[in-house]
Amino acid sequence: MKKIILSLAMALLFVSAGFAQKSNRTSAYMYLEKGKLDKAKQSIDLAVKNEKTKNDPKTWLYYGEIYYSIAASPLPAFKKLDPNASQKALKALEKAKKLDAKHKVDKDANNYLKKLTAVFYAQGAEVFKQKNYKKAIEYFKNAFEVAQNTGAFDTTAAFNIGIGGVLGNEPKVAAEYLKKCVDVNFNEPRIFIYYNRALQQLGDTASAQKVIDLGRKRYPENLSLLLEQAQLFLEKGQANELIASLKEAIAKKPDNPANANFNFLIGKSYDDMGKRDLAEEFYKKALEVNPKFFEAYYNIGAIYVNAASKLQKEANNLPLEKVKEYNAINGKANAQLKIAVPWLEKALEIRPNDEPTIHALKEAYTRLKMNDKLKKLNNK
Repeated sequence: MKKIILSLAMALLFVSAGFAQKSNRTSAYMYLEKGKLDKAKQSIDLAVKNEKTKNDPKTWLYYGEIYYSIAASPLPAFKKLDPNASQKALKALEKAKKLDAKHKVDKDANNYLKKLTAVFYAQGAEVFKQKNYKKAIEYFKNAFEVAQNTGAFDTTAAFNIGIGGVLGNEPKVAAEYLKKCVDVNFNEPRIFIYYNRALQQLGDTASAQKVIDLGRKRYPENLSLLLEQAQLFLEKGQANELIASLKEAIAKKPDNPANANFNFLIGKSYDDMGKRDLAEEFYKKALEVNPKFFEAYYNIGAIYVNAASKLQKEANNLPLEKVKEYNAINGKANAQLKIAVPWLEKALEIRPNDEPTIHALKEAYTRLKMNDKLKKLNNK
């Protein structure tokens, strides 16, 4: 009789132990319902480690719900329970779906997965503002993963990954996710700007050009894409293409203050080609938009200084007996310098201590015998 009683006692002990483990899962859920996340976490952490409950999809569903609640909680005390709560919630809910052969928890798991998206976006935005682009990419990848798990494609998450990749010097990641956006025709012109930049960071300028060209084709009126294309032309030294692109940008928005810079760049491109009349024309257009554009004044002055220098060199190379010819060419050189002076003086008004401008004016004053101005400049 004693043996029978002992056997019954042992059986009851085993039943009680099994019930206790399932009780951890039940307790976790009850604590979650009451908002006691610290206690809910303690209970569910035990349940996912126990042999009796660790392979039950409901256990992982509760784990995901509790860790989601920790990540989404506005209370710092609960947030501190686990700084990686959102990622753990994601993995738990994915595991719940994987273990759920009978599809009993699918609906609840998917609902919490969708809720997690908002958490990942908030976390990603927060660290993005702190310029922690690597962590931001991680959070936005989590959001992208959630969408995939629910049969969707989160283009915004992919786009954010792309931006983070470009700014965080992870161009391979950026290019991968921005290409996904292009492939699904996500309606956002900036995709092409950042995709182009990612490809340039990877050293693939040919593909970068194709991406910008595609962007311009899809969004022909977009000024930012046009300027990005112009920047690419500038970097590749394609002057004619740059000029055409900038002229188009000016025509699209005639009242844009940035047109001063665009006109200046057109002028500089013509200047580099040796087309001084066109260069001067666009430098002057830059000054119409921005009357205090130092570089435009200086470069117009430089056009005439360089012309004078070229003529002076020609005169100096004449034989000594060619006095008449020398004087004629020298006179032309001085005439060019006289035109340069007021432009250089205007540049110096804007930047009174600019050494190249001061040096150019001193040489011009000396050659033109403008002694009063030279003395005043020397006394500065």
